[in-house]
Amino acid sequence: MSEFEIKTYYAIALDPIHVGAGGARLERVDLPIIREPGTNLPKIPGTSLSGPARTYTAMQTNRYRWKKNGEEYSCAGRGGEGGEKHCGSVNPACPVCVPYGFSKGSGNSMQGLAQFFDAQILLFPVASLAGTVWVTSPMALEGLGLNSKFQAPDDGFYPMGGRLKDRKKLNFGWLMLSKGDGSGDLTDLPVPEEIKQRAVLVSDKLFPKIVNSNLEVRTSVSIDPATGTAEEGALFTYEAIPRGTVLRFDVIYNSGKYFRVGGQELRTEDGGEVTTRWVKAQVEKGLKLFEILGIGGMGTRGMGRLKVLNLEKEDCK
Repeated sequence: MSEFEIKTYYAIALDPIHVGAGGARLERVDLPIIREPGTNLPKIPGTSLSGPARTYTAMQTNRYRWKKNGEEYSCAGRGGEGGEKHCGSVNPACPVCVPYGFSKGSGNSMQGLAQFFDAQILLFPVASLAGTVWVTSPMALEGLGLNSKFQAPDDGFYPMGGRLKDRKKLNFGWLMLSKGDGSGDLTDLPVPEEIKQRAVLVSDKLFPKIVNSNLEVRTSVSIDPATGTAEEGALFTYEAIPRGTVLRFDVIYNSGKYFRVGGQELRTEDGGEVTTRWVKAQVEKGLKLFEILGIGGMGTRGMGRLKVLNLEKEDCK
């Protein structure tokens, strides 16, 4: 049994997703979303994935609020001011505290066995005269280890799916591009076939421009709870990754073989080893609820649901 496993997850946004950059800024919108500094592409930070996943795993395993020996615990979230509400059980291993980590003071804390990484945009939906198309680039595909197979035209597009093979020109929102020479297909990606058939490849130079020009931007107003009407001067705008965007993110699962907490080995309820498979099973219980309860902000404004496409069904029962 391997002592660690790297799994790449693919997910599609069922709603627009807003993960804010933190406070209002002097930009084109009042509340922008967080971006990768080097590419200016929107992303979802690993903490915005691991936080909800922890909470949802706690809900799925009855560890959100529970009692043991007369003490009340909550293994979701911070676990109180100093983590005192986390149970911190390692023998038997808590299905929340062990995969996601806990801190109950010196000698009684541990790093989570699941390490979450940022979710990057893989395929981005854009309106065109041919209907919705999904745009990607060699840079976006680089994390797959397949970037050498993909060649994009410098100032044009290359249709990767059969639905767009006959298009000589195609608009991406306001931007009109001509068909160019390229190579590569998305046969091995675990995404819906309709998306793969309508996928196009553009250069790394054009991809951030297309993405940032076609984000969803909404305008809202704060409501005065006393009157039920709009507050004076409370109009604000915010942006979001649009519905239909396909993202990818990695999670590294470690086994508990080399971990000791308070001198105790990590063991499951039946006395077995805490394997990478066990850790992954607990995390995927939480990931499964992303498509129901969502992630990020603006949840009361119809945002946040994200469906993970390649969960292991046998581990999520």
